[in-house]
Amino acid sequence: METRGESRGGYVLVEAGGGVPEVILVAAGGEVPVALRAREILEADSIATRVVAMPSAERFERQPAAYRDAVLPRGVAARVSVGAGSALGWHALAGEAGVAVGLDRSGLSAPYRTLYEQLGFTPERVAAQARRSLAKARERAA
Repeated sequence: METRGESRGGYVLVEAGGGVPEVILVAAGGEVPVALRAREILEADSIATRVVAMPSAERFERQPAAYRDAVLPRGVAARVSVGAGSALGWHALAGEAGVAVGLDRSGLSAPYRTLYEQLGFTPERVAAQARRSLAKARERAA
């Protein structure tokens, strides 16, 4: 039984503190723990952060605009996509002020946690990129 919106391709997994996000982190599948930890870091710094699970961007794009806007509000320009694969294709979800964090390398072999750490695919890096996106969004709005 689908309870969170998996069939719609993307859904709000964890809402921002206070309910109004300043930043949105969009993560595919196995990357969700990285996004959740980055959210903890950002929320500790009083940056309201929503985490969106995006198991299928293609399916999400086929949803009605009202649903897509409810998950990824147009008014929240600060976004970071978090994907362990290539960042290619995630830029559309991140938007103009957004940042795509991915691992644009292949052919490496090690336990995933080791690779994530060595390649900088960490909650700390995602949080830093979220701050960068937020600064960019604020600059554009000024």
